[in-house]
Order: sequence, then structure tokens, then C-alpha cells
Amino acid sequence: MSKHKRNEGAFLNYDRPAISGVAIALGLILFFPIGFILLAVRLWKHRDLSYQKVIDWKNAGTTFLIIFIPFLISFLSHLAAGSDIQYWVMVWVVLLDLIPGIYMLWKSGQRRKQLFDRYDYYRHLVLVQGVTSVQSLAETTNQRPAVVVNDLQRMIYLGVFQDAFIDMYSMSIVFNQWAPGASMVNVNLSVNGDSFVPQQSRPQTPPPTPKTVECPGCGSSALLQPGENKTCPYCDSPLAYPQRG
Repeated sequence: MSKHKRNEGAFLNYDRPAISGVAIALGLILFFPIGFILLAVRLWKHRDLSYQKVIDWKNAGTTFLIIFIPFLISFLSHLAAGSDIQYWVMVWVVLLDLIPGIYMLWKSGQRRKQLFDRYDYYRHLVLVQGVTSVQSLAETTNQRPAVVVNDLQRMIYLGVFQDAFIDMYSMSIVFNQWAPGASMVNVNLSVNGDSFVPQQSRPQTPPPTPKTVECPGCGSSALLQPGENKTCPYCDSPLAYPQRG
């Protein structure tokens, strides 16, 4: 099995949740300490998985809001029946359940936007500037190398970097049949004092056209404009405009 295939298989495992939400839910229902332990393990295993952390924030916020619904229904039914109501209980439910749930959903949206912005930055660094070292990308983006590796692997999976893989020995992104620096950038040398300073310029290429992208999550198709990133309207999976093909 080639190095490319080994890395690709490892990524597909990383792209799934470390512990499924169903297992955590069953643990909380049957014996809640087990559910909390499974949740803690999942969060720990996702510490370097940017996209999974976005999903974790979203799932947590959704769970809090679902838990809030029975309390709200009970409160409204007692209110309609004219029963004695302890309003302070509902206040605590709002403070400890509704507000945290809304915050988690907002945080998920913020994390998603930051992640997509980072994807764009990775694409510029790799395809335009020819930076392929994981360590250099980590220093430039102020991320841990393990986070950068996962981000790059997901971008490869989404088709942003085609015919590429992460070489874990050299800790760099490798293109099998395409050198990004040579293909995307022309290097001209200009004199600055007594030294030669490389000046990078983009080659003259035809303007890119809109492309239809297949969602990796649900298989639906979406038309993306050049350089556009957005989420699938059906399953919220990230869609990125492909660089080639």
C-alpha cells in the first residue's frame, strides 16, 4: 500500500467523530456518568480536529435547546392551567440551559467562519506562495502542527488540493504530479542592494469559471464561483471551489 493511501485512510478515520453522538446519548440515558465520560473522551480526541470541534459546538448547543423545550412546555402548561408557578425555576433554566445553548450555536458559527478563512489562507500559502512545510504553515497561521495536518488532510479530501497527500516523514504536503510553486507562481529576480530578492507574480492564465461541486456529505451538487467557499444547504458540509479539474 502506498504512502498516499495510508495517509488517506488515516484521514478518513479522523474525519469521523471519535465517539458517536448516539453512544454518548445512550450513555447519558442509561447511566449518565458514562455519557459524560464518553463526551470528555470525544472532546479530548477532537482537540486537533478543527472541523469536528465546529460540529461539537453545534451539537452541544442543539442538545441544550432540545432539553429546554420540555421545561418550556411544562411552564406554559402550568401557566395556562393557573397553577402555582415558581418563576425562579424557569429563570434558572433560561440561565443554565437556553442562554448557553444559544451561545454554543453562535460559537459554532464563529468557529466555522474562522475555519473557512483559514482554509483560504492555506490555499494561498500552498498554491500561490509554494509553502508546503507543515511547520512553516503552523508558524504562519499560529496553529499547532497537528491541527495543520488535519486541516490540510480535510482540504485534500474536499478536493482543494488535488492529487496530494501529507508525507508524515517530511511533515509536508506532497503533490504527486503537480508542483504548486512551479505551476502557480512565476519567480522573477530583482536587485535590492547587493542581494537578489525573489519577487513572486501570478502567471497569465484564463479566468476561472464556475464549477459544479459534489457534496462529500450527502452527494448533492452545488455551483460555486471561483474562490467561493460555502456550506451545503442540505447537510452543512463545507464546499470549496476546486483548484483543478
